[in-house]
Amino acid sequence: MVPTLDHDGAIVIDSSVIVEYLDEVAPEVSFTPRDPVRRARMRALMRFIDEMPAAAVRVPTFNLAFLPRFAAMSEDEFLAFAESKPLRREFMLAMGRTGFPAPEMTKALARLRRTYARMDAEIAESGGPWLLGEDITLADIAVMPALVRMWDLGRAGDWADLPRVANWFERIQAQPAYAPTYYAGSLLSERFPHLRGGTAA
Repeated sequence: MVPTLDHDGAIVIDSSVIVEYLDEVAPEVSFTPRDPVRRARMRALMRFIDEMPAAAVRVPTFNLAFLPRFAAMSEDEFLAFAESKPLRREFMLAMGRTGFPAPEMTKALARLRRTYARMDAEIAESGGPWLLGEDITLADIAVMPALVRMWDLGRAGDWADLPRVANWFERIQAQPAYAPTYYAGSLLSERFPHLRGGTAA
């Protein structure tokens, strides 16, 4: 299962669970607010991120990045590939070799837009520059992959009218951990030729 963390034999799965686990086992620099109210807000944001952008980002990812590969497969090849991915089998079969229909894409992009709007509202309320104020938290880390993925798909313009979110994205990319996280070859635009030139700087 991806992602999976093997920490000295302790197996931890699920992105949000992994980041919380790491924050607890390496507490020298914690990304969890000490204040119970801010901690509760962070956890509410993380639930929202799991339910909204983390799920929605799959549709544009498959339609914009993976579809040409699947379209080139025979039906039998595609079905065999889908069967080899038990956790995403239903999702892949729903997409098929022709992609998700336009209404599904529109719905996914709308859910992502709600995410950018929620981020903008949180930054405005907290005073920023991060979601909950001056300090980066697990909520910022949890939502980062969705925005990086959309940026990688050439969709950074989707939050261009939200300067607080645009500033947040620039700041997250400037973090020391960003470069080793998105190492050379890890972005879809580096692996799929049809996406090259679509990534916004």
